[in-house]
Amino acid sequence: MTYALLDNATLSAVQRVLGDAEISNPDTINGDLLAFENLILAILFFDQLVCIDNYKEEYRQQRVERFPYIRFLSPTELGLQEVEAEAKKAAASIKPAIIGGKFEDNEFSELLELLKLNMTCTWDLRSSVYYLTMKMLGQPNTKEYEKYSQLSSAIYSELVESSTTKGYWSKEVRLVSSTGQEFTEEDFKQARDLACRGFGGTTKALDMFIASLNWLAFKTIYYSMTARYLEADTFLHPIRHAYQMNWMSKHGVYGSDIATELVASLSQATANAVTNVISHGRSASIKYTLPVFSAALIQRAGSPSGVLELAFELKKENAISEIRGALREIKNAYQQEGYEGSSPLVTKWMKFINAGCEATLAKYGVATEQGIHSTTLINIYNSIAPFTTGYKVPGFNFNIPYPEILKSRRTKAFGMVIRDVVAGLTSIERLGAIRDQLATQFRYKENWDEIYMPPKTEDPKFASYSSDWKIPM
Repeated sequence: MTYALLDNATLSAVQRVLGDAEISNPDTINGDLLAFENLILAILFFDQLVCIDNYKEEYRQQRVERFPYIRFLSPTELGLQEVEAEAKKAAASIKPAIIGGKFEDNEFSELLELLKLNMTCTWDLRSSVYYLTMKMLGQPNTKEYEKYSQLSSAIYSELVESSTTKGYWSKEVRLVSSTGQEFTEEDFKQARDLACRGFGGTTKALDMFIASLNWLAFKTIYYSMTARYLEADTFLHPIRHAYQMNWMSKHGVYGSDIATELVASLSQATANAVTNVISHGRSASIKYTLPVFSAALIQRAGSPSGVLELAFELKKENAISEIRGALREIKNAYQQEGYEGSSPLVTKWMKFINAGCEATLAKYGVATEQGIHSTTLINIYNSIAPFTTGYKVPGFNFNIPYPEILKSRRTKAFGMVIRDVVAGLTSIERLGAIRDQLATQFRYKENWDEIYMPPKTEDPKFASYSSDWKIPM
């Protein structure tokens, strides 16, 4: 049996998508829609959905009742106290450092680089004291700025969960100037007391950003360790998944997320097929970026709530059951024999996906390539292999040939699923409307626009310039 372990952040995001909880920041919508997509994938392709029942007591029962199709597991009964202690220890060992205006520690700096979140910290004047202020390098009202707003909002929203679940977070950070001067709280306090244009410490926004990164690290590590303990696959909130992959490879820790990665490969291949179809015959390529399965289902269901109901209906259909069966076989083989036992089945899985995409694209007259790119299989293996062995498959580039498409029941199942999704998403004129449909049930807090604070920005060409009100770190 395959188990999908969802985190509480994902369930909170789903409740916002369904209108159960209000939002005050529109920048969180796209991240919430991706979390909703994760839930749909888990429903369709996994046998059972589970979540750790670690909400604070006053919120716990409401959460359990809202998701009756998820099995909530008691951390006490499972003996997860040691797992939580280890996760706290690992998170506490992370020592954030901002040197010369940039995160320079090994943990968070790599996450920000992975997310392409270009930022800087400068001393900005306020009430005769300079405070270290975080800014995004870019121009307002641009695509880049929109991306920064969404990513920073996703990180900030991590700390919101600390009010409803137990965990670890800290605002501690090491601050060093570009000349090597290390700042202390004693220095900052003296500058604040004198109010004579000295350096007075960090802004509250920067404190909260650091605390959010710490909370993100703790929760990601906790769920990754718990998944290994339960032999489950994790479906974490998207911002946590980005940190998870970086942390796993860096610290020699691996999970059993082979099924999650295989479902992701099916979703990505389908999205690529949609991109190829809507770009066919156009002078410029149009990339499909919406969540694949939830977007396809909303064409039939009409609302996010309807998508959930439809997902449970489709779960019973033969094609979805066949794919779920293939996933179960791979998972069982991996648990019993490791990659050696599951490798042939993974190759078959990719053949099924490739065959489904080939047949779908041929229907639309789009030229296709033959073969499965080896890098796809390598990426799947590298994401679940035991890093403690120090062994990773090299990223060479060639195609693994395969025979004429087999007319098997399973091949047809993959083909039907891919074909149906592509058919529902190949009108580029409807893509904007689809996104709007997915967001129809979001509810905004009253006067949200007065609460909403977009991230501060800094024009990159002025980042190193000093002025009366700003000093580079």
